[in-house]
Amino acid sequence: MTCHNCRTKCKKFGKTRKGQQRFRCCKCLKTYSEPKNEYLGGMYTPPEQVEAVIRLLVEGCSIRSIQRLTGVHQVTILKILELAGSRCERLLEEKAHEVPVKDVQCDEIWGFVGCKQKRNYDDDPARGDAFCFVAFERNTKLVLAWHLGKRTARDTVAFTEKLDQATQGRFQITTDGFAPYFDAIHTSLGTRVDYAQLIKVYGSPADDEHRYSPASVVEVIAKPV
Repeated sequence: MTCHNCRTKCKKFGKTRKGQQRFRCCKCLKTYSEPKNEYLGGMYTPPEQVEAVIRLLVEGCSIRSIQRLTGVHQVTILKILELAGSRCERLLEEKAHEVPVKDVQCDEIWGFVGCKQKRNYDDDPARGDAFCFVAFERNTKLVLAWHLGKRTARDTVAFTEKLDQATQGRFQITTDGFAPYFDAIHTSLGTRVDYAQLIKVYGSPADDEHRYSPASVVEVIAKPV
């Protein structure tokens, strides 16, 4: 370690409370801390530890569980999640264009931001229920397009517009029975797709299942559209 002012060599001068080595200039007596190595996004977390966090996130582990398993602080875990998500989004936008596909399936993943929709008393559009529309090729499992928003006709059209840009040629597309899909697919994809709905019919849940487990599927109806 060299002093920034005197350009003379510094000697070790104890450590910080976090265990970081300190140095002191023998001439001007200024103290310095040992420089840290910065990795992804300016973080000090080693790449091996970042990779372990991402693997656990992909496996569906909670933030608290990852904190206990890796020793990484939850704020750092959330920063890694945001960084990985933004880079994956950029990669998908750059690579997923005019992909030749044959069989595409679409569905929505439900979640919520801040609170569930029925508890969103402020009617803040950024809070409440959030649905992630996902389209993937059935045979290769390649994710072609996604869109995060409400389960509305407007967000459905925004999703199918992204799917239109990501694919080429004629293909089969299958969705659930959500009504706005009909107009959205007709508007965005026109006649270059064969559209069908796969509608699941659920039975009545048992008394001990209605709260924590989904009802069992008793019938699946394929409806050409």
